Formats: sequence, C-alpha cells, structure tokens
Amino acid sequence: MSTNLDAVRQQNQRTLSHDKTIDIADMDGFQLEPRVTEQFLERMQKEVEILGLVDTMTLDRLDQFVPQFGVPVLSGDTRDDGGSRTSSSTAETGRVKFDANDRSYYILVEPKRDAIKNTHWDEEEFGNYVVDQFIQRWGNDAALIGMRAAASSGALNDYVPSDVSHLDSRFTGWIARAEGDTQSVDDSNNSTRLGLEDTTDAELDTMPIVDNTDSNGNPQPIDTGVFNDTIQTLDSRYRDSGSTVFLCNPDQVQQYAMDLTSREDPLGSAVIFGDSDLTPFDYDIVGINGWPKSYAMFTDPDNLAFGLFSEMEVDQTQDTDKVHENKLHSRNWMEGQMDYQIKEMQAGTLVTGLADPMA
Repeated sequence: MSTNLDAVRQQNQRTLSHDKTIDIADMDGFQLEPRVTEQFLERMQKEVEILGLVDTMTLDRLDQFVPQFGVPVLSGDTRDDGGSRTSSSTAETGRVKFDANDRSYYILVEPKRDAIKNTHWDEEEFGNYVVDQFIQRWGNDAALIGMRAAASSGALNDYVPSDVSHLDSRFTGWIARAEGDTQSVDDSNNSTRLGLEDTTDAELDTMPIVDNTDSNGNPQPIDTGVFNDTIQTLDSRYRDSGSTVFLCNPDQVQQYAMDLTSREDPLGSAVIFGDSDLTPFDYDIVGINGWPKSYAMFTDPDNLAFGLFSEMEVDQTQDTDKVHENKLHSRNWMEGQMDYQIKEMQAGTLVTGLADPMA
C-alpha cells in the first residue's frame, strides 16, 4: 500500500477532530449527542478499510446537499481596447443529494449471562464492550451495504446466506449508483452533477463503464489490458497516481499478482518475493474485503461518499421476558440513518464482467 493512501486515511480521520474516547456515560440517554455520533464514525473509519478511504461525513439533516463546483476548459476571455469585460461566467455549480429518509438501520447486541459471568466487568467495562461491538458491527455492515447494495451482480442478497433482498431495495451502494441504478430518477430530480463539457444529460448519473466480457458475454480474467482500457476511459484530468486507485476484491489482486509471476523477467521474480508493489501504470490496486468480484472501480476514493445522520439512537433493556427466557445479560440496540453517494460520475470508471478467480 502506498504512503499516498495512508495519507488519505489520515486526512479523512483528521476531519473529525474530536475526543476519541467513548464510554458508557456517552450512552446515557436515548439519542446520542452529535459529537458522539462523529466519534463513532471516526472509529468506524479505523475499523474498516473502505470507510477510511472514502469521504465520510455526518449529516445534519436527513436531506442534505453537497455542493459541486465546476471549472470550464478555458475560464477567461479577451477585452478589446475601450471594450467591456464579459458580463457572465461559464463556471457551473451543482449539488449531490444525500437522502437518509426511510433508510434506518439498527444493530442488536445480546450478550448472554454465561458468556460474561466470569469476566468480572464493572458497568463501565461492560459499556465499553457494547460500544466496541457497535463500532465493529456497524462499520462492517455499512461497508458491505456501501459496496454491494442494489448492484446488478453480487448484491447483498447474492452475498449473504439469508434473504436480505429488502436491504438491496432500501439502500443504493456506490456500484449500483455508478451503474445508473433504479434510484437515478431521484438523482436526476434532486442531484445536479456537472460532468464534463461533452457529458450529455443522459450520462450525468452513470459512471463510464469498461465491459470485460467477451463477444459471447462471458466474464474474462483481470489483466494488464483491462487496467489500460480503464485508465484510458477516465478523462485525463482525473488521473492522479497519488490519489486515483483501482478498487477491487482481494482475490482479483492475488490473481493479477499470480499472472505477473509467470513472466520470465525481473518483475515476475520481484512480485514472487514481495519486492514489487502491484502498481499497473503507476496506479495502486486496493483489495477491499467484501467488494464484489465481478467489479472494479478506478477513481479517487474521496469521490465516494458515506453520510451518517448525526442523531443516532441507543436503547437497552434488561428486565423483559425475552432477556430472562434466553438468559441474556441485556438487549442493546443502536439505530441510525445513512446514505451513499458518488460526487462526480465522470471522475471514475467502473469495470464490469471480471471473471471470478476462485471459480
């Protein structure tokens, strides 16, 4: 992993410059203070890699807009002697909308009495245990929903053993948004992305796509040609080897590394012995746990956004029939509302049709 991505993580975490300590006292009350929600978000960034890379933010409102500012290819103009300056600017402004309405999600932690009877925890230590569970579980779930929800292939319902199709209907992750998902109608009405000078209105809410299937529609393995096509598809103004990366499943990263080892040259040996980073054309490849294997995305991770409504709620019950019947210590809930967005579709390339290297 390059130091550039480490710097991105650190910068994202510094945007939430609050006290990092969360204890049982902070959970005293049904609704958490906004500062505590921000602390939860900061800790989730450290727990889950993709949340540490993307632009994470707390939302002050369930409907919240992120402004967009565009710069034309050429911003100025000439003025004749005795003439006047132009009276208008071609610079554009737009917005991307987060909509956390009806997108509530909760985590339930139910520690059994037998599991904690020998821990000798006091109230504060038990509270810290519950907080840690909330952080780990919410971070894991938020990341998976962000990557997979409503995607055409490898959606949550395809990945989780139980029926979670309602999550694919409720949430729209980054890949689904990049595909031009069913919620793009909401985007068209409420988000006004800018695009580039030659971006048509129909393309504003869909990321440029590289299809890696053959003429018969069969997925093909990841290789250097895919990386080249993906880079060439992205407008050169968005290509920055210090921040633009390939996001994909770790199995795809391993498959690409294996292909490189077959080369009978110094690079193949360097990959085998771990002496060479996987940086096709000087861009990093980031393997993200839980990323759908049939996709890759080439973008600055900061172009992907996760918004968590600042008014999270917690609740605990200890004296109920459910608690006593199942010999639970307590039932602990945390609930919040969240949404996912892509700031600028033309600032990335989506790769589809990657063959499963484990198949």
